[in-house]
Amino acid sequence: NDELAASDAWRWVLSRQISFFAKEEEFKGLLKWIGEENPFFERLITLAGSFDFSANPRKPFEHWEFVDASFRDLVGRMTALDPVKRITAKDALMHPWFSAD
Repeated sequence: NDELAASDAWRWVLSRQISFFAKEEEFKGLLKWIGEENPFFERLITLAGSFDFSANPRKPFEHWEFVDASFRDLVGRMTALDPVKRITAKDALMHPWFSAD
């Protein structure tokens, strides 16, 4: 069923975004911004509540020490939930990671 597949894809993508890139204060800000009457509000609350942190602890990308620090910084800026904090495409292309040897 296509609707179920789309729902599963939505859940998978969002769970990865939240697990790897979302900062708690940004996630709370997103919920506040969309408001409780938005149909996605409950879906996001349910999704965030479905993480089993004891069996599979959250591993934010910014703490992946095996990945180059400059690259982690770039990706973190590109994936910020808060659009004000998110890097622009122009600024991203000027990020030091692109000129690193």
